[in-house]
Amino acid sequence: MNFGGEVDYFYEKFTTPKAKSLIIGDSRSFQGIQPKEINEYFKTTDLELPMLNYSFTIAQAIIGPLYNESIYKKLDPSTKNGLFIISITPEMLTEHKGFSHRDGEFREAGQPPHNMQFVNMNPNFEYLFKNIRFFHFKGMFRQNSKTHKDGWLEETNLPSNKEVFESWKEVQIHLFLEDAKKSKISQLRVQSLNHLIQRLKKQGHVFLLRMPISKEFYAYEEQYFPEFDRIMDSTANTNHITYINFKNHDAVYKTYDGHHLDKFSGKQFTNDLSHLINRYIYNPAAQ
Repeated sequence: MNFGGEVDYFYEKFTTPKAKSLIIGDSRSFQGIQPKEINEYFKTTDLELPMLNYSFTIAQAIIGPLYNESIYKKLDPSTKNGLFIISITPEMLTEHKGFSHRDGEFREAGQPPHNMQFVNMNPNFEYLFKNIRFFHFKGMFRQNSKTHKDGWLEETNLPSNKEVFESWKEVQIHLFLEDAKKSKISQLRVQSLNHLIQRLKKQGHVFLLRMPISKEFYAYEEQYFPEFDRIMDSTANTNHITYINFKNHDAVYKTYDGHHLDKFSGKQFTNDLSHLINRYIYNPAAQ
């Protein structure tokens, strides 16, 4: 309970009250979007805050009926003017060989948040009983990373030189390629994304987001999932929401492994994203 953010990446997310505004996504948004910056930027507006980062890692944060259900549990049903940022990646919409979505087989089943009935309790004993396998107790002493109460994962173990950076990037590329080779875009997950957007729109402003990563990573995503942006554009147009695609932005942000923004660029990115969202909500004529 004292070291929840250090020994487990997810525990703190289940110890806070229902949220009025949410960041949804995988590890890119988990580390790359900082709620406190959004709260500060929009503190004088009529948006219902504070923001909670309800992102996980790609093993859990896969769009589908399981993730949607957990999001609905975490969402305050009284919300009328919330802000919902759905950070989407191609892998979050995929089906793996060996799992039939038609038969209700989802590779994320049995993991948090999908195995959690209670997502707003402090202390959360259900999480402790069900998910102790995710604990890394050495984190109490190393404290290289910490999940804050607002759900943001702060990573302080950054590469010390270019050689370490390249090594970490190679690992991330290898993991992506191993996953991509056995994956295809799932229409059921695309439908679930549409259902999620339609539900959240009833309670506020919804934005689809493709976060900035290295050009090398973008190239691999385009190679294996060339239809992704077309699907996102279509999804946004159908639901009358905005798709913010940083693949087409000139701004340069630093990652620590080609795949995740470091916490310094994450702060800048969150502020730049907030500025864009502010324009779309309060000054659409400027677009």
